[in-house]
Amino acid sequence: MSQIYEKSHKRIYDFLYKYTQNADTAMDLMQDSFLSFHKHYGTAGLSEEKSIMVLYTIARNLSINYAKKFSTTRELHTEDIELHSHNPKLEKVAELQDLEERLYSFLSELKEDERSAILLKNVEGFQLSQISDILGVSISTASRLVIRATEKLQAIALRENLIPD
Repeated sequence: MSQIYEKSHKRIYDFLYKYTQNADTAMDLMQDSFLSFHKHYGTAGLSEEKSIMVLYTIARNLSINYAKKFSTTRELHTEDIELHSHNPKLEKVAELQDLEERLYSFLSELKEDERSAILLKNVEGFQLSQISDILGVSISTASRLVIRATEKLQAIALRENLIPD
């Protein structure tokens, strides 16, 4: 169990943070995910890969339940960057960070399954077969969710004039 935690706790936290957009909530949900996994699957003898997939399923379900139970507001924790330095690299980094934050804020406009699918595919790097296991849907449904979420995010980016250089 400790090996699985060491290998996957940062990934689970990142997934939850991108899903909830709140650091404290993500940390709480990550801890709850591991506790639930330990309680229900600790002695099941699952492989490491299957254990990580189950953890993502638990994390996703906990975040959905949390969102339904509490009306959460997004808290932005951005680092103050001095842009008056005329350093093009620093300005580009700040621009990309802003772009990334705005893109993540658009995730809230997606349906729960679409948001999960796009995060699992593009951020976590899972294959469609793994996404289908985590979401409990067929591979073709997982594919459709990723495609639909991508199209919606592109439409939102166009609507918001968020086209990178």
